[in-house]
This record gives sequence, C-alpha cells and structure tokens, in this order.
Amino acid sequence: MTDTVENHQFHLEQILNNSPDGVFTISPENEILYVNPAFCRILGFKTDELLGTSIHKYLGDLDIFEACSLEVAKKGFCHDQETIFKRKDGSMVHISKNVQAICDDTGELKEVLVTIRDLSDLHQLNKDLTSSQRELEIKNQALNTMLNDLRDTQEQLVEAEKMASLGGLVAGIAHEINTPLGISVTSASTMQREVKQLEGNFRDGKLKKSEMEFFFEQAHEACNILNSNLHRAAELVRSFKQVAVDQTHDELRKINLKDYLNEVLVSIGPSYKRTAISLNTECDNGIYLITYPGAISQIVSNLVINSVTHAYKQGDKGEIALKFYIDGNQLVFLFEDNGKGINPDHLKQIFVPFFTTKRGAGGTGLGLSIVYNLVTSTLNGNIEVESSLDEGTKFKIQFPIKQD
Repeated sequence: MTDTVENHQFHLEQILNNSPDGVFTISPENEILYVNPAFCRILGFKTDELLGTSIHKYLGDLDIFEACSLEVAKKGFCHDQETIFKRKDGSMVHISKNVQAICDDTGELKEVLVTIRDLSDLHQLNKDLTSSQRELEIKNQALNTMLNDLRDTQEQLVEAEKMASLGGLVAGIAHEINTPLGISVTSASTMQREVKQLEGNFRDGKLKKSEMEFFFEQAHEACNILNSNLHRAAELVRSFKQVAVDQTHDELRKINLKDYLNEVLVSIGPSYKRTAISLNTECDNGIYLITYPGAISQIVSNLVINSVTHAYKQGDKGEIALKFYIDGNQLVFLFEDNGKGINPDHLKQIFVPFFTTKRGAGGTGLGLSIVYNLVTSTLNGNIEVESSLDEGTKFKIQFPIKQD
C-alpha cells in the first residue's frame, strides 16, 4: 500500500515538474511547500530560494490573495482569478491562477495547490492592441478630417463647374440671341426707311397707289420677320432663365418633364446646333414629377455636351437619343449615342473626378463626375454605362420619383 502511494506521488511530481504551467503548494500558514520548474522560471527564482518562504513575499496584490483565501475556505477552490506576482528582478507579472484546497482524512486543510499561467504576453498584446487602437483612432480622425476637406473641395469644384457650365450657357445663348435680334434690328431699320420715304411722298402729294401696295407688302414681310425672330429670342431667354435658375438653386418643384426637357435642349442648342449631330427625344407628354429640375438639367446638359465633345470628330454625322419613361416609382432615362465609343481601359474611370482624354483641349474631367454625383446623391439613383469602340455609348439612369 505504501509503495503504491509513493509511486502515485512520484508520478504526480513528474507530471507537475513537466507542466508548462507554474505549480506550487502552500501550507495553511502560507509557507511554500513545493514549486515546479515552470513556477521558478516565471518568477526568476531557484527552488531553494522559494521553499519555506511566505507566499506573501511574491504577491503584488494582497487584497486579491485575501479574497481568494476566503473563497477557498468557503468552496474549497478558486478558479480563473487574475492577480500579480513579483519577480526576483522586481518586475511584476500578471498571472491567472486556479486554487484547490487539499484536506486530510478528517477534513482539515493540509495544503493549498495553486496552478498559475503567465499572462504577460496577453497583457502585452492588450497593450499593443490598445496602442494600435489609439493610433487607428488618431488616423481615423485624420482621415475623417481629410475626407471632410475632400468633400468641401468636391462641393467647391462642383459649384465651380456649375458656374463654368452656366458661363458657357450664357455665352451660347448670347450668341444665339444675337442672330434673331440682329435680323429684327435690320428689319426695323428697313421699315423705318420705308416709312420715312412714304411719309415724304405723302406730304409732297406724290404718293402713288403702287407705292402704298409695295409698302404694305414690305410691312407684312417685316412684321413676320420681326415676330418670328423676336419670338425666337424670347423663347431662348425664357428657357435660359428657367434652366439657369434651376442650375443655381437646387429646390424641389413640380415639372412637366417633356416641357422642361425642351427648355433644357433649347438652352444647350448652341453646343450642337452647328454640328451634324441630331438629337431625338422620346418622352410622354403626361409625365409630371416633383424633383430637382436643376439636377436633371445638369445631367442632360453634361451628357449631351460630353457626347458632342468626345464621341464625334469635327464634321461627323451622328445621332443622340434621349428616352424617358416611368417604371413603377422610378424614372428611367436612357441616353445613347452612335459615336466612337469609350476605350475599355477608360470605361472604369469615366466617373472619376478630373479624368479626361481631352486634357489641354478644354476638358476638365468633371462633367461625368458631376453627373454621377447628381444621380447618386441629389436624386438617390444609380447610373450604368455600356460602350464598345466604334459602336457608341449607352447610359442608363434611374431614380425614385414623386408624382403627387
């Protein structure tokens, strides 16, 4: 029986000595009775320096020890409790410990078995993670600041591009209005001369019936010319006024889509009128919607001007088609040209700000970027593009609408 107990204790000590965890036992008076090599290694002591000494010498927090002792006395064990031990070199080591009471046959406490695990690596990892988290927070704040700056810059660039677009609109409209007004001035001047001559003949008593008939003929023709050209100028001014207001003030209002598109196309007419490119629009006259007209104006204008600028060479004949229809609660806008198409290497970059194939030739690289932002941000929609070289380009835009 004695041999069996001794063999059991021998095997137990062998197991404890080879354990990667620190193991020690203490008496009820808190003196160290046994230590394994792992425990010595964790604290930096030799075995004979620890045996017979009080465990209190190596504790970094006596309050935790007292709390653990009370729990062991009450339950007979204490598991997964973290505490601090002092190393021989004076440094502290964080450990987790499991404590088990060992009693004799009468139930009296004989000794306490303690298993500890070094948490230094875990605590260092936590420190590193905390430090990394702080660094990430700082970098995140810097990135947020940079992102806000970029957004502000983007908004300024968009506004600048809007004003540039408006400036181009003003120049085009001014040039376009100049023609009907010039014709009207010429007709009015001609009529003024005719009236003056007719008046002179009348006063001198030389007025002939044939002269009156000729005057009436000239007057009717002049009135027709004046009426036609002044109406043309008035239409240009009205279209320009509404489109210009919409482009500078993003406010919701109800529009008849077809009528509004006609105004937009009239206002951008100078950008393609002197080309061999024709525009075909398909839109039901009964589509009324509450939307941001300025966004629609900018989208249509930029797409048309982009096609005229990039899809065709000077003198090329071409067709641009604009189709609008309602699909559920969405407005769908299909834009298609039969131009030279977009290089596949460029297709993924066309919405990137400042990307242009016309650098140095008037291209800013903001036109399609503004279209993308207006569709996705202002109108809460999406835009898709398809293109093949020599086969043209298609844009599909759709966004939710309110009709009442």
